[in-house]
Amino acid sequence: MSAIHPDDPPPFDEGEYSVLQVPDAWHVLSLVFFIAALGSRFVVRFLPMWRGIWFRPVLTAYLVPVLAGLGLLFGLIALRNPATRGIARIAVFLNLIVLVLSVFAIAAFYWIMPD
Repeated sequence: MSAIHPDDPPPFDEGEYSVLQVPDAWHVLSLVFFIAALGSRFVVRFLPMWRGIWFRPVLTAYLVPVLAGLGLLFGLIALRNPATRGIARIAVFLNLIVLVLSVFAIAAFYWIMPD
């Protein structure tokens, strides 16, 4: 029997629960950022109001593609792991849809607004 070091993960063949490590959690981070992108309106409410009432909608509009872009990045990193590739594809797809639609919304806003 070999000695187990504190940094080693627990053995999986003895019926113990495994520890979720960061390399295994990229798809989870991607889905968390997807949810944060959808709920960015509520995330912005936690910020103090220091620029007036018009600052919050503008910040929300720009926060959605930023969070979706981060979720897309984490989803693409998660695609490297064959064990989580299925859920990572779903996370990439969802974040890509949110990113494209939010960029279209920002572009339409600037196209409609007068100079």
